[in-house]
Amino acid sequence: MPSFARQTGQPCASCHTAFPELTPFGRRFKLGGYTLEGGDSKIPPFAAVLQSTFTEYARKLDAPTGTYAPVNAGGFGDNNFADLAQQTSLFYAGKIYGNLGAFVQTTFSNDYGRVFGLDLTDIRYANSATIGNIDFIYGITANNAPTVQDVWNTTPVWRFPFINSNFALSPAASTMIESFGSSQTAGIGGYLFIHDVLYVELSGYGSLTPAIQTALGSSPPALTYTIDGVAPYWRVAVEPNWGDYSWEVGTFGMAADIIPNRVFGFGTDKLADIGFDTQFQWIGDVHSITARASYIYEKQLLDATFAMGNSANPRNNLRSFNISASYIYDHTVSLTGGFFKLAGSPDAIAYANNFNFSPNSQGWTVDLAYLPFSHGAPGPWPWLNARIGLAYTWWTQFDGGVSDIDPVQCPGCRSAKDNNTLLLYAWTAF
Repeated sequence: MPSFARQTGQPCASCHTAFPELTPFGRRFKLGGYTLEGGDSKIPPFAAVLQSTFTEYARKLDAPTGTYAPVNAGGFGDNNFADLAQQTSLFYAGKIYGNLGAFVQTTFSNDYGRVFGLDLTDIRYANSATIGNIDFIYGITANNAPTVQDVWNTTPVWRFPFINSNFALSPAASTMIESFGSSQTAGIGGYLFIHDVLYVELSGYGSLTPAIQTALGSSPPALTYTIDGVAPYWRVAVEPNWGDYSWEVGTFGMAADIIPNRVFGFGTDKLADIGFDTQFQWIGDVHSITARASYIYEKQLLDATFAMGNSANPRNNLRSFNISASYIYDHTVSLTGGFFKLAGSPDAIAYANNFNFSPNSQGWTVDLAYLPFSHGAPGPWPWLNARIGLAYTWWTQFDGGVSDIDPVQCPGCRSAKDNNTLLLYAWTAF
């Protein structure tokens, strides 16, 4: 955020190898509550971001009434989608007062209905203390999406790919912790960062009512994962740093009683997501490398969904795996490649749209980006930042199939590779 650069007096390259990928300094700035100062700017910590995209499918979206015909496709048979304002966001990002800081995003999203509302939000109080020979940072985070508060680029909100097209198709299935949008839940929790090595957090989340979601800009409200009561979220990570190197190993997870689609009278589903992650970084004077991986196992006890007739099995599971690596030259040119895979129990009702009754999907993404202003922008906009990139995603399996992936509504008309997408984007912050 340019507001962070103004507040700290540091160029974006201090906190990012290539934004939004954080450096150890950037992670500690966030854990410290976004309050570190050092700059001489008197401008309040406001910022704006504009994302412009061009998306091209490998094959036209020629299933006008099928699963793979998004309502925003712009018409039957479209293949190219230009969106000069895919996302326009305003931020309050920086210190509020004392040890209180915030990252608050409001967004006008030009996708399924031109909606302006509250987006990713993380408000923190943080301080430091010492007990005996142990020094630590302690803090409280109030946020609106599990893992938005996380400081590693391995958990769902901040992991690669860092930008997606609003027109890109997604598999029908996903784990719970990967599915929460920014206006669906509210959570609060506490954390410790001990001896600059060990991070521990415990938070709790509850679902926002449909009326509150609508007021915050989520229209229509997201009701699939309606939490009954409070869902605990946990995070433990160890990150030693030595010289130019850092290596994080951790676990995270969430357990919730879910009222599926907010339909009462059938009890609840019980979902538990357990994740494991690791991230290795080497940051030299000119060259940087980051490698990261995460695995999420979701156990599903589908008492309510089964009783409603929306699942053939009372118990299912999903498994999500992501791995990626980035090479960055001088915080200016970034090349990233990643592999993703989703697998799980076959279910003849939940996944009835494919021959295999399977949620399995997998593919690859490669992203080449140019960041001209990471060391500071010239002229009257010294805190301007931009990421201009080209990304390609290819699918080797989609919703359980390699070929004929929508046999119910569009038999024989689409294979997994037809969903391959080329994305050209410009992501500008000022």
